Amino acid sequence: MYPEQPKYKYSPKKKLISMRTVHETSSYQHKFIHMHDKNELLLITTETKSVIFSNGNRHVVHTPALILHRAGSYHSIHTSEIGDYGYSSTCIFYDEAYIRQIPESFLHRYAMFQDDCLIIELTTEQLAIFQSYTELLSTLSSSNRKQLYVLLLIIEEAYQLTLHFAVTRLNSGNQYIFEVANYLVEHFNEQLTTGKIAANFYVSVSKLNADFQKVTGQTIKSFYSALRLNQSKELLKNTKLSIAEIAYQCGFSSESYFIQTFQKHLGTTPNSYRKQHTIKD
Repeated sequence: MYPEQPKYKYSPKKKLISMRTVHETSSYQHKFIHMHDKNELLLITTETKSVIFSNGNRHVVHTPALILHRAGSYHSIHTSEIGDYGYSSTCIFYDEAYIRQIPESFLHRYAMFQDDCLIIELTTEQLAIFQSYTELLSTLSSSNRKQLYVLLLIIEEAYQLTLHFAVTRLNSGNQYIFEVANYLVEHFNEQLTTGKIAANFYVSVSKLNADFQKVTGQTIKSFYSALRLNQSKELLKNTKLSIAEIAYQCGFSSESYFIQTFQKHLGTTPNSYRKQHTIKD
């Protein structure tokens, strides 16, 4: 089971649609309870008994299964029992804004992603259908348009299952906290105060602080700082912006405060980090 004080992490995804596969010969467990800025479809293809964590809820699921996590939800998985083939899964991440070009009547995005987590246990025949789609999707990494078409087929197939079979829906009593987390992700480079955030969600500062730490295990300040540092690392690795410009773009009040914060949390200076992670031509 998870430790009493699990670690939480924001794990952004860069591409509009992307995939990740995992295969372990023994049990499998995420290192962090994490949150994405993308919707996630997790297809577990082997027979396991897994504990799904979603926004403070835990649910035991017997796989194979298709598990849908809404963007902004904190989630994780721990396999407590596995079969002869270990643990295998395919994750598909996609940008909600990107697929809004598709009419709801074709995509069913509201029906499929209105819950923090939707769990659909699959038969062998149902699993084979989803596997054929994910295998096709894996061959289309250079074509967003073709990936989108296959994604539509996957979501349509899942939607039809929800109409005819029992599914499990997990939702949190403190749902607004995940809206707060998404708000912080979208406004990470702004000078937000806890008072302003609380007012935006119509709660007191004390309630916001208490609920946020209870649900995520972090203070708003530490979460906000981690978002800025994550973005600063990407800019250091992938751009030639000056340290001052990066500090400004990531919402730090000054270059010196950025350097101080970076060194405190990462154990090195921004310049040293850039030298270590820049790919030389």
